[in-house]
Amino acid sequence: MKDKTKKKWFIALNLIIFLSMVVSVAATLIFGSWAARKDVSESVYGVHIDYWMHAVTFTVLSNIMLGIIALISSIIGIKRCDNKKALPRGLLTWYLIGATSGLLTCLTVVVFLAPMRAASGKEYFDMLLGPMFHLHFLNPVLAAISYIFLTGNQKATLKDRLLSLLPPAIYSAPYLIFVAIIRIWPDFYGLTFGGHNYLLFLVFAVFAAVTFGISSLLAYCHNRQIELK
Repeated sequence: MKDKTKKKWFIALNLIIFLSMVVSVAATLIFGSWAARKDVSESVYGVHIDYWMHAVTFTVLSNIMLGIIALISSIIGIKRCDNKKALPRGLLTWYLIGATSGLLTCLTVVVFLAPMRAASGKEYFDMLLGPMFHLHFLNPVLAAISYIFLTGNQKATLKDRLLSLLPPAIYSAPYLIFVAIIRIWPDFYGLTFGGHNYLLFLVFAVFAAVTFGISSLLAYCHNRQIELK
């Protein structure tokens, strides 16, 4: 694929990610996720859920970050579409951070939250329907494809991979405070496994390892396709 064609695909995918994020986040905050609405409709007691609480979930926050990175990437891509300038090195670092956080969200849903939901007698795919299809699956996958194949010939470094740990590390602090200490947030992700708050430290360590693994895999695939050219 020619460089100019790659740049056009890069611009297109990132505009899709940004627009998808805006629409999906707005829909989630106003109308709730498919799973949340279904839980309310099936509740015998008509439990009220404030859909704006989605705003403090890692899903929404990581997708907003990814969307902003995608918008900036598309703007820079448009400016450099007709010349041979590579994307700024710093942007590639941020792109890896955003793509890693997006895939962390995706994998958490697919291999942890959705199976837990199915185990409780509900539908596995509830968390992958409606706006969450974009936030939990489509946007992270598009970001991964864009990063691996369309971000140019500058290789990812160990520093880039380590910096990808920042979003979940930063998010873990308020999650610990507001869920386990102050207890004003619900345990969105079931990380305490029924109120066992001491498990959070072990869970955070596992998430750090998974995050670094995702980042390393993305970096490896990106670097490998450069070497195969």
